[in-house]
Amino acid sequence: MHIRSPLNGPLETNHGNQKPLLLKVVTKVIWMKTSTTTKCFRSTMVAIMALHTMLLFDVRGATLEAPFTKITNGVIVTESAMSISAGWGDFDNDGWLDLFVGHFHAGNSLFHNNRDGTFTKVAASPIATDPPEHANSAAWADYDNDGWLDLVVANPIDAVPSLFLYHGAGGGSLVRMTAADVGPLASDSGRALAGAWADYDQDGYLDLFVAKGGLGLDLQDALYHNDGKGHFTRVATPIMTPVLRSCQGAWADFDNDGDLDLFIAHATDEGNSLFRNDGQGQFVDITSTSGLTNRGDSVGAAWGDYDNDGYLDLFVTNLRLGGADTTNFLYRNRGDGTFVRVTEGVVANDAGHFLSCSWVDYDNDGWLDLFVTVDPPSNPPAASVKNRLYHNRGDGTFELVTAGSLVTDYAHAGAAAWGDYDNDGFPDVFIANGTLFAAQQNALYHNRGNSNSWIKLKCVGTLSNRSAIGTKIRVKAKISGVECWQMRQISGGEGWLAFNSLDVIIGLGDAGVIDTLRLEWPSGVVQEISNVAVKQTLEIVEPIRVAGVQIPFAAPGTIGLRLMGATSRPLQVVASSDLLGWSVLDPDTQRGASLSFRDPEALTAPYRFYRVRIP
Repeated sequence: MHIRSPLNGPLETNHGNQKPLLLKVVTKVIWMKTSTTTKCFRSTMVAIMALHTMLLFDVRGATLEAPFTKITNGVIVTESAMSISAGWGDFDNDGWLDLFVGHFHAGNSLFHNNRDGTFTKVAASPIATDPPEHANSAAWADYDNDGWLDLVVANPIDAVPSLFLYHGAGGGSLVRMTAADVGPLASDSGRALAGAWADYDQDGYLDLFVAKGGLGLDLQDALYHNDGKGHFTRVATPIMTPVLRSCQGAWADFDNDGDLDLFIAHATDEGNSLFRNDGQGQFVDITSTSGLTNRGDSVGAAWGDYDNDGYLDLFVTNLRLGGADTTNFLYRNRGDGTFVRVTEGVVANDAGHFLSCSWVDYDNDGWLDLFVTVDPPSNPPAASVKNRLYHNRGDGTFELVTAGSLVTDYAHAGAAAWGDYDNDGFPDVFIANGTLFAAQQNALYHNRGNSNSWIKLKCVGTLSNRSAIGTKIRVKAKISGVECWQMRQISGGEGWLAFNSLDVIIGLGDAGVIDTLRLEWPSGVVQEISNVAVKQTLEIVEPIRVAGVQIPFAAPGTIGLRLMGATSRPLQVVASSDLLGWSVLDPDTQRGASLSFRDPEALTAPYRFYRVRIP
């Protein structure tokens, strides 16, 4: 079932007890800079963990099987190349995920979803014909808020340019941008290992962090600020120092203060970095006091609340290129701005040559699991070297899944991109194989699913960036008889090499209804919906909330509205006397936090209703 919340109106739904978002003249907004809902999580955590362990894992020690079927037919898996990166994104807006695959020593690939479980390679796209032959990563996002996904591709070889930006021009068309179009983002040189989108200054437009240097050189990273007109400017910030071998940046609001902070993974034992956003678009290096001080050959990182306490935890992959196996880093967020490294258990002590990583609730039981790809140093790869899937037991520990093709196949595995390509509510995964070693066939694994409940959300920002990157989603539901909160944050790029779908799937176990669905948008607007049915896809549009203001000495019929959130985008005010017919008021469009307009009918009509929309 697909239920759409229209951009210009209240949420349309067939569930009970859901309040419309439109109120008479003044609408209510909840501002949230410091989370208060998370305080209850820790107090209920012990009970949740204990019950989950008792009910779901009486068979501990038994072999766990990954419930995936390997797809063996179709161009998406029969194409042979040195594939390294991959990213899911619906570039033509037909409601079905398409796939970008980046190669070494070959042109890249774009696959269109045929909506029947198969894909067609898009041969005419500039993605396939342009010269970048070393696509280390790619990230989809709507950087200009026009409703069409754009794509940035990072080139890790010294070249001009180091980034290729493709603009979604509508109708599935992608156009490569030049420096004249977007500024230095399309002309800067040097190595680019990974790009990550985020609206770090919360102006409603996505900015881009690019990690440079990687395993080979100490190079200065780049932060490109989006001016809201389609141009990017490279900005000076503490993030740029010290100059190290950066492989990836991962944005997240780890301290729940309402703005995005940045973790940067550095290779060759240089030590990783954590920068806290001060809320004014500036950054403070807090690495030394954060607890994230372990040194390793770190290449990637992924944020996820694996213990359901309302705070994002961190996993970091390590790759000792050409050397011995190494272990990864798992950090639990203490909730006070610091982290503690987890040193016991299979996740902390498993050794290998690790690359891409993702937190994903593959079985929709309500607890985030962890998937990590392995790229062995030998060629051909040893049969004993396989990708890792760690199942979350719900008590703070994990169990290694050892059966099923997802974890028994072996190859030179690079990116692992997760996305629900068949829209059944369970996440599937594509793995790019070959990396730097040899041409190999890629792999697509379809999730067979189970009886567990889920909710899938497609979020559309209005005051916030349209891709809703940075939005926190909190869900409260009763699972196995216990009331439980979960939290996800929409990411603009993490895990290294791979880009997961922007759609959010939250597993709900045996829950029959969602008690509370809460969205905390980057603008500061908080949206809550009650009694939401499970096993459905919801498209939720951020409400533009307004409050009435007085205009001194204004002519009769002059109305003032103040936005409850920041945006630099053009806005339009429409009015109605019955909530059925709506008319646009002059001036047609306005910008700014306060809007004023004349409405002569306000002098005679018993009621007038106003709402603000993006034209």
